Amino acid sequence: MSTWLIQLDTCPSTSTWALEHAAALAHGAVVASARQTAGRGRNGSAWVAPPGTLTASLVLHLPPGVAAGPLALAAGLAVVHACEDLMPGLRLALKWPNDVQLAGRKLAGVLCERAAEGPLVVGIGLNRDPCWDGLADADALRARSASLAEAGTPPSEAALLAGIRRYLLEAAGLVAVGSWTALLPELRGRDALAGRRVQVQDGQRLVAGEACGLGEGGELLVRRPDGQVAALTGGHVLLD
Repeated sequence: MSTWLIQLDTCPSTSTWALEHAAALAHGAVVASARQTAGRGRNGSAWVAPPGTLTASLVLHLPPGVAAGPLALAAGLAVVHACEDLMPGLRLALKWPNDVQLAGRKLAGVLCERAAEGPLVVGIGLNRDPCWDGLADADALRARSASLAEAGTPPSEAALLAGIRRYLLEAAGLVAVGSWTALLPELRGRDALAGRRVQVQDGQRLVAGEACGLGEGGELLVRRPDGQVAALTGGHVLLD
């Protein structure tokens, strides 16, 4: 077994476990579980993880002040590269701020959280070959979710974890030394929202217009009907 991998039979959330044990976990440690019972998404939403879903959290000891937003995009890109390396011909996209898409449907999600005065924990949920049968909203989940199994024989979890970890550690290193912009060309080339009509709920503010790319800090740029461009650092995106 890899020295960096902590494999749990079951847990409420790999990120919760990692945050609780953050002080004892090394940079690059990965916590994975075969069964996650209370996974979390952004804004308090639940992440449904039936059998066949890869659920893991990676620990990053980074300098204070490193923003979680760029890391969420970097983590999404790490998932993209790892999957495409292992499944030649696969082409994935990124939906700002933290989703990986296959053919317009959600394949993976990312959630970055920081322990108090401790490391960042990057939680990843990836639909490898999920079994939706038996879930109350199985049809709705199938409609909006994609899986690697749709594109061919999915890689093993071990291979996926190793690839994601390698790419994310490389990306985190760039972010840590202020070289974040080296990732922007690839991120912009994978932007699933570019040119789409969107509505973004950012707290009490609703911004509507045309998504027109990513800013230098990873912000979502939205051109309003009056021509003004809003640079958003967070929010929930809906397609018009």
